[in-house]
Amino acid sequence: MLKTLEIQNVALIDNISLDFCDKLNVLSGETGAGKSIIVDSLNFVIGGKLNKSLIRQGCDFMKVVACFSVPFPQEVVEILKDFDIDFDDEILVSRKLSIDGKSDLRVNGKLFPTTNFKKLCVYLVDIHSQHEHQKLAKEKFHLEIIDSFIKDKTIFVDYFKAYEQLRSINLEINKLNGSTQNQERMLDLLDYQIKEIELANLRIGEDEELEQKKIVMQNYEKIYDGLNNAFNEIENSPSVVDSLKHASNYLSSIQKYDEQLSSLIERLDSIKYEIMDISSSIKDKRDDCNFNEYDYEEIDNRLDKIKQLKKKYGPTLEDVLKFLDNSKNEYSQILNSKDLLIHKLKEKENALSNVYDLAVKISEVRKTTAKVLESKINNELVDLGMKNARFKVLFNNLPSINNFEDFLNSTGIDEVKFLFSANLGQDLKPLSEIISGGEASRFMLALKTILADVDNVSLMVFDEIDTDISGQMGYKVACKLAQISKTHQVISISHLPQICAMADNNIMVKKFAKDGNTIVSVTSLDNVNALKEISRLSGGEESSENSLKHARELKEKCDNFKKTLKY
Repeated sequence: MLKTLEIQNVALIDNISLDFCDKLNVLSGETGAGKSIIVDSLNFVIGGKLNKSLIRQGCDFMKVVACFSVPFPQEVVEILKDFDIDFDDEILVSRKLSIDGKSDLRVNGKLFPTTNFKKLCVYLVDIHSQHEHQKLAKEKFHLEIIDSFIKDKTIFVDYFKAYEQLRSINLEINKLNGSTQNQERMLDLLDYQIKEIELANLRIGEDEELEQKKIVMQNYEKIYDGLNNAFNEIENSPSVVDSLKHASNYLSSIQKYDEQLSSLIERLDSIKYEIMDISSSIKDKRDDCNFNEYDYEEIDNRLDKIKQLKKKYGPTLEDVLKFLDNSKNEYSQILNSKDLLIHKLKEKENALSNVYDLAVKISEVRKTTAKVLESKINNELVDLGMKNARFKVLFNNLPSINNFEDFLNSTGIDEVKFLFSANLGQDLKPLSEIISGGEASRFMLALKTILADVDNVSLMVFDEIDTDISGQMGYKVACKLAQISKTHQVISISHLPQICAMADNNIMVKKFAKDGNTIVSVTSLDNVNALKEISRLSGGEESSENSLKHARELKEKCDNFKKTLKY
């Protein structure tokens, strides 16, 4: 339950704190006093939309702190454990929004992701806004209502898994269909590309080697002349080798006079042999140097072929050969795609059958639930003064297994409409087309009353659920709120004296001017002031004895009703 709510710098609110009881809390006050600001603040602290325009004028931030106390739904306990949030008897939630748009949400002082906090708050607070009855015009909302009354959600989990599996198979089938639509054309193209590259018998580095050979052949004459001249310089008389021989002989003839000359003789002989070897190598290269027109054309043609392949399949031979590998893989995939497609289509057939069976089961559960819901809502509407009202849930005819996929979505294959008739002798028609404002308010209250028996939420908030309701119907609505408060904490904003008289905790909201500013204040009313507020809401003077007498009678009537309720 919500124990306290502290609001700072929100719209007209400067700084207020509200204490709530665990039963029916009613906020009342003049129109425009700031009651809905309190609901907006509660919605903000539980992860609602950020709205900087709500920051009080002249302030650079707004902040709301909500203190929730035990008991907590088990789902809340599990979520807090998952995020390592320590807690005992209370959960303190604070949210701050700065004028620069920065937001800070904390649970027991620890930063908490807003998205995950919304998942937690669906078990803490259910807020019925002033305009929520407008949802009744949306048929998708009708299905959501029915599903909310189904306690065991296992079948929905199983269905969604099967539905996602079917979606995955369909994606694969679409991909395979896309690759095989022009299958023969693709195979012909890939076959041509593969053969063209394979017939070339490429070798990495081959292009560089051929380019070098081509350069040599293009400069044949220069190379031959260079080699020949170098050979002649060594071998022509007087040759370098002969000179070295003579020098060695001269030194040998005087070696006996100087033993150190032997090392010089060895060095001369070594140079002589090295030059002889160089001369022989130059001669061999010169003799091998020739120009063959046929060989040149072969190299030139080979280089042209390599150039064409690189232009088509990649800038380097490595890229061309990589393209070859990829083409082979793609060729193999397309050849195998027919078999794979047949396999996937069989998978889809089984998946469709599974999804259809689960969708039909969900539909059966929904129809059973709808029957119970119809009965309960009709009974609640009688209690709310609509004794001739009739409510019915209309389901679409289920498609056969042969064509149901076109009607399939993540929630099943059901489409529903709420049909309604408020008066005797009037045909049932779509609820969204004929329901009035007051009827819509009572219908939503009937739903909330029934939902209170099946949901796990701790707090239910009603922002003017009494819209377009007055008189005896106001008392009926007050009784329903008291009935809900048997199992849930309830906060209601109301202008009806009957609801105010039914409250276990009356909170007065006022607006006043102070130091040139408008300020909102809240006050918990004692019995005396609660009677004055009931009197005011009844249209009488707060201090009028007759008006106060009527207020006491109404309060006593409400107290006696609450005594009949078993908490």
